Amino acid sequence: MKKLLAFVLAAAMVFCMTACGNEPVNTTAAPGQSTQAQTEAPKEEVKLMWAGTSASSSYYALNVALVGIINDYVDGVHVTLMETGGTVDDYKLMRDGEASFAQTSAPNEYCLQNGVGTYDGWTFHDSYDLCFFVPQAYYFVVAKDAGIKDVTDLNGKKMNAGAKGTSAEIEATNIFTQLGVTPDYYPASIADAVDAFSNRQIVGFVKSGSVMTKDSTIANAMTSRAIDIIDFTPEQAAKVNEKYPYYAYAKVDGSIYDLDHDFLTYNANFGFSVSKDLDEDIVYRIIKAFDEHLDLVRAAYPGISDDPVALTAAPADVSLIHPGVVKYMKEKGIDVPANRIPQ
Repeated sequence: MKKLLAFVLAAAMVFCMTACGNEPVNTTAAPGQSTQAQTEAPKEEVKLMWAGTSASSSYYALNVALVGIINDYVDGVHVTLMETGGTVDDYKLMRDGEASFAQTSAPNEYCLQNGVGTYDGWTFHDSYDLCFFVPQAYYFVVAKDAGIKDVTDLNGKKMNAGAKGTSAEIEATNIFTQLGVTPDYYPASIADAVDAFSNRQIVGFVKSGSVMTKDSTIANAMTSRAIDIIDFTPEQAAKVNEKYPYYAYAKVDGSIYDLDHDFLTYNANFGFSVSKDLDEDIVYRIIKAFDEHLDLVRAAYPGISDDPVALTAAPADVSLIHPGVVKYMKEKGIDVPANRIPQ
């Protein structure tokens, strides 16, 4: 009797396995998860390079924070940060296919996209706006005891025009040249320039920074030497704009730097660009992650805008925005100027 029962059970098991295609039934699936999902191969991770700036720059921490947000909150994407010399270096890396992101400003993006100014003669134009985080000014910092009252007083004086090879150096030099001012240029990294300023080897330096909070590099220089910041005249701004109409000038609150006067200087929204060819969905998910984790961005760099995505769509700027960012802007109800949407 027992042999007969065992035979019947064995036959039943064979029948069940045959009916199921000779496959054993998987009973280990988690609740709500199919066995098919368990056997699917994971999607391949997209690996990208982010060209940033020098580790001595106050903006480096901002680069670090943004790369961290992508790696922590954008599924299937991993980004590696490269230390670089700044915007021009970043665009070269992007041009050569070695990076998908660059640190930049709105005027730089416009010039690259249109092959003018610094990028006259370049054949690479394939960079779109990703996000401008900082309403930025270019600070022409001078020693208070140097007797510099006007930009023309810098003629023949030792001056660092911005970290060597950066857009700040290029744009400040353009401004000096257009105004007929010829300082005794002191090329250096920003760290070396601040050291030279502190040691009284130079009378000043140019540094970009937020208009909302004190730049840490300038704050460091202030600990060793009292500073002033050059106040351009409206006539000087107009003269610069004759050749560089995309160089915007605006007043900055001098109290940020403990000054008793406001000052007129060159302004440019600052942020990051992305390769034109990077997938729209990836860029959409990146800008969404940035927007949803602004607390982490602000912790790294307090001088960011209250709404960087809206700042990126500013009608005063004229550079083209990546379609993935445009999609997110429209979802947020942000009005995107037609001239900034790629056709």
